Amino acid sequence: MQKTNMLAAVAVVVLVSIVSAGCVSIAEPPTTDEGIVLNFNDSQAISITMNDSDVADFMSRYYDEPDWRVTRTTLIQEVPEALNGTDMSEDNIWKVEIMERSCACQKISDIYVVESYISAETGELLHVEKMKVSERNYDKETCATTVCH
Repeated sequence: MQKTNMLAAVAVVVLVSIVSAGCVSIAEPPTTDEGIVLNFNDSQAISITMNDSDVADFMSRYYDEPDWRVTRTTLIQEVPEALNGTDMSEDNIWKVEIMERSCACQKISDIYVVESYISAETGELLHVEKMKVSERNYDKETCATTVCH
């Protein structure tokens, strides 16, 4: 009798293990339209950028209006060896741009910009730059997307 109970218990454990294994799927890493496998996607690159202590400090001081903010990511697949003075020996890098206008005025004004470069393979923050620049000198698209003029 005890042997039968033990056998039944082992059978239940095996059955539960088999059923559980069938229910658990291993997530595939994200891929581009060209089929390139990326270990880190654009959302993760944005999070890595925003979690950097220097970026968080810059944004807490200068970014006040989320409605005036534009966040853009670009996957750079053929990276020059040196980009903005930083050695980039990676094939796939996320360029993250987080921009916010300094006012909602009807003229070209200054914008605060965070630019970062994140390895799509390792998630490493390769380079970050924080700046205040004239909208005219940076990117007209930021103004158009915030519907200021």
